[in-house]
Amino acid sequence: MFYAAPISKHWQLAPEGSGVVQSEDDIDQCIRTILSTRKGADVTRPDFGSDHYKWLDTPEDVFVPNIVRETVLAIQTWEKRAVVEDIIFDGVAPHLTMTVYWRIADEVAGEVYTTDIRLERAAWI
Repeated sequence: MFYAAPISKHWQLAPEGSGVVQSEDDIDQCIRTILSTRKGADVTRPDFGSDHYKWLDTPEDVFVPNIVRETVLAIQTWEKRAVVEDIIFDGVAPHLTMTVYWRIADEVAGEVYTTDIRLERAAWI
């Protein structure tokens, strides 16, 4: 949900430049940014991002465990407010969507949220 001014301590500018995103929408946007950034692409933070793209052209039995590992590692490293619950894939290569199920880390029995990443439309491809 977009707001004109922040009402939460967790917020950032909306991607379209109008208003701000807050709370779980802020975390969702951070996860999208992390998973859409290839490690080394941000010159001021060369370790920022994810290496999951390296496994896109591998067989499924290699692809799935490695992309899951890289995705979880990137979120654990760069978005401490989120805990990954599950990662599933939908579609057929090359038209894959990866759905990351996550919850807010501070909540013991919190609601599980999802972030869909269309792998063929990632910014680094």
